[in-house]
Amino acid sequence: MQLLRRQKSINFTEGAVIGKLLLFAVPILLSELLQNLYNTVDSYVVGNYVSETALAAVSVCAPISNLLIGFFNGVSIGNTVVVAKAFGRGDENETRNAICYAFTFSVVMGVIVSALGILLAPALLHITGCNEEIYEQAIVYLRIYLAGLMFTVIYNCGTGILRAIGDSASPLYVLMLTTVLNIGLDLLFVIAFGWGIAGVGIATIVAQGLSMLLVYVLIRRRTGKNPLDFVRTLRDGRKVILGSVRVGFAAGLQNALISFSNLFVWSYISGFPTAVTAGVGVGMKVDRFVVMPCKSLAMTTTTFVSQNLGARNFSRAKKGFWYGFGLSAAVTMPLALLLYLFAEPVINLFSSDPAVIRAGAAMSRFLAPIYIIMVLREVLLGYLRGYGISRIPMILSLVGMVAVRHFYLALVMPRVGTVQVFYTSFPVGWGATLILLLVFTMIVRKRM
Repeated sequence: MQLLRRQKSINFTEGAVIGKLLLFAVPILLSELLQNLYNTVDSYVVGNYVSETALAAVSVCAPISNLLIGFFNGVSIGNTVVVAKAFGRGDENETRNAICYAFTFSVVMGVIVSALGILLAPALLHITGCNEEIYEQAIVYLRIYLAGLMFTVIYNCGTGILRAIGDSASPLYVLMLTTVLNIGLDLLFVIAFGWGIAGVGIATIVAQGLSMLLVYVLIRRRTGKNPLDFVRTLRDGRKVILGSVRVGFAAGLQNALISFSNLFVWSYISGFPTAVTAGVGVGMKVDRFVVMPCKSLAMTTTTFVSQNLGARNFSRAKKGFWYGFGLSAAVTMPLALLLYLFAEPVINLFSSDPAVIRAGAAMSRFLAPIYIIMVLREVLLGYLRGYGISRIPMILSLVGMVAVRHFYLALVMPRVGTVQVFYTSFPVGWGATLILLLVFTMIVRKRM
C-alpha cells in the first residue's frame, strides 16, 4: 500500500490507541469548526453590518441547509466505512476502486441535491413558518446558498474518503485556506460592495467551490489516479455504491429527517418576536460548536472500528466505543462549562440587541449541563456504524428525535406557550434516543 500508506495516513489496526485517536480526531474537529464558520460568519456579518431582519433570515435558513448537508454527511459515512474496510484489508487496488466509485457517486448526488434545493426553496421556507418580514431576504440567501451546495456535498464525501485511508489533516488545511477566503469575501461583498445578504451567500459558494476542487486534487495525488470516472463507476461500482448506501443512506436519512423535523420545530419559534427568533438561531449555532468534539470523535470511532474489522482485529474494534466516549466527554463538557459561564458575551458576538442576547444566552445556559447525553448518543451511533449497523439505529433515532420530540412540543407548547419549552425539547429528544440505542446495543451485543 505504498501509494496509500504515506506519512499522513493513520493505521488504527496497530499501535497505541489514544494517541492515534487524538491525532486523527483533532484535524476533524478543527475542520468541523472551520466548516461551521461559513454560516456563522454569514450571521456575524449580516447581524453587525446589515440588519436584525437579515440575521433572522440567515437563522431561519440554517435548519434547511443543515437538512441537506446532514443527509450527504451521512452518505459520506457510508463511503468512509467501505473505503476504510478495504484499506484495513491492505488491498491497494480494491481501495483505489472504492475511492473512485464513492467519489463519482458523490458528484452525481451533489448536482441533484443542489437542483432540488433551488426548486424547493420556497416550500422549505414555508414549512419553517418564515414570516413575511424576513421572507424576501431569506429566499435570496437560501437560493444562492443552495446553488453551491453541490460543492459542500462533494467536499464532505471527499474528506470522508481521505479520513478512511487515515488522512484527516489534509481536509483541515483546505478549510483553513477557504475559511479565510470566505471571511474576506463576506466583508468585501457586504461592506465594500453593499450587496447585503446576497453578498454573504455568494462569498460562501465561492469558498466552497475552491474547497471541493482542492479535495479532488488531494485524492488524485494520494491514489495516483483520477477519482472521477462515470463510465467505470456505472459499469463496475455497483457493489461499492450499494455497500456505501446501505450504511450511509440510513445515516443520511436519519440526519435529514431530524433536520426536516427541525423545520417544523421552527414553526413553534416563528410565532415569537423577531428578536427571539434571531436569539434562538444564534443559540443553535453556538450549540453546533459545542457538540463538534463529540461528533468528530464519533466519526473517528467509526473509522477506528471499520479499519479493525477489515483487519479482523475484533477485540481491538470493541474498545473503540470506550475510547471515543472518554475522550469526547473530556473535551465537550469543559466547553459546555465555559459556555454556561460566558453565554452573554458569546451571543453578543452576533448581535448587540438585548432581547437577542437574552434569548440566545438562556438557551445556551439551559443546554450546557446536559451535553453529556449528546456525547454518549453520538459516540454510540458512530460505534454502531463502524460495524455496518445503521438501519435500526436510524429508526430509533427518528423515534426519539422526531416522534417523541414533536409529541412533546405539540403537547406542551400550546399549554405553556413560552420559548423555554423549545429549549427543553432538546434533552427530551436526546434522552429518548439514547435510551432506545442502549437497549438495542445490549440486544445485538453478542452478534457484534
